[in-house]
Amino acid sequence: MTVTVDAQKRVRLRLAQPGERFDVKPDGEGKLVLTRLEPVQVRPAKVSIQKSGRFTIGVLDRPIDLQVLKEALSEFP
Repeated sequence: MTVTVDAQKRVRLRLAQPGERFDVKPDGEGKLVLTRLEPVQVRPAKVSIQKSGRFTIGVLDRPIDLQVLKEALSEFP
């Protein structure tokens, strides 16, 4: 199978399904090895609404990942 890279550096694989993830490693002499990765099982957090003094707050069922929070907040001005 031959594939071509487009202007946005994307490659289309006929055998791949949307959302699949792959690891790409250079294997010398201009070769690349493509390895399909296992899907990431992400479950949505459950939130309960509680009253805290004068405020209503949401409490998650698991700790917040600080790195993900920093990345999400970096999108705001």
